[in-house]
Amino acid sequence: MPEVAVNGVRLHYDVAGNGPPLVFVHGMCGFGAVWSGQVDRLSDAFMCVTYDRRGHGSSSDGDVPHTVPLHGDDLAALLRALDLPPVVIVGSSGGARIGLDVVLRHSRLVAGAVLSEPPVFSLDPERGREFMNTVAAAVQPRLDARDLRDAVDAFFEVVCPGLWHQLNDEGKEPYRNNGRMLVADLHQPPFVVTREDLATIQLPLLAIAGTDSDAFLRSTPRVIAADVPSARLLELSRCGHVTYAEQPDAFADAVRTFAESVFAGGSTG
Repeated sequence: MPEVAVNGVRLHYDVAGNGPPLVFVHGMCGFGAVWSGQVDRLSDAFMCVTYDRRGHGSSSDGDVPHTVPLHGDDLAALLRALDLPPVVIVGSSGGARIGLDVVLRHSRLVAGAVLSEPPVFSLDPERGREFMNTVAAAVQPRLDARDLRDAVDAFFEVVCPGLWHQLNDEGKEPYRNNGRMLVADLHQPPFVVTREDLATIQLPLLAIAGTDSDAFLRSTPRVIAADVPSARLLELSRCGHVTYAEQPDAFADAVRTFAESVFAGGSTG
């Protein structure tokens, strides 16, 4: 797996396929290979770039606190280092939040973005507080006991049960090995995006939600689709938070259709 030095860290990445570039951004405690099923489905028509975010998987970590803009700058630097033309970002959960940051601050690097349930608390503060109270009740006792592996299990049982019940113990191990990143993500400062910020976005966006996900996590794609003039909403039925893993065929079909339209310069609405 090749690596590139950006912003004081080494990011490991992988490239599969040829064609217009899709860049996949993983979520909490994840790693680039979580996207392998999507790469298998899409690399016939697109160059698919996956990477381990700083501190995750095989990528190194720096000595500065993690923030969404820090990860966004990492992604922007990766795109520049690979000398890619404007890409379609495909992000899930915390990766979708990073994708939104790059859309807002590094728009020249982006042709469009697929954002699956980004947890942007400023877009629905009340539901966000309820959600975090539920997460804290499950995770904090494990963190207090300094059991990161158990804390990761508790987090995914609450937030991503659909994914977690698909995986055997071997499949869960890479997430558990990224347990330090659970702490880093939960302790990072708020990522504030306003509805007025969303209204300034001109790039095409596809906001995805799972109908069986938490009410807060379902709400943010709806706000994005309502407030970004060039965005549309896709809700996947019988699906929880990790949409690309729980409904992989429907997710890949949606990404393919969206990306083909974006790269052809057509409407996605």
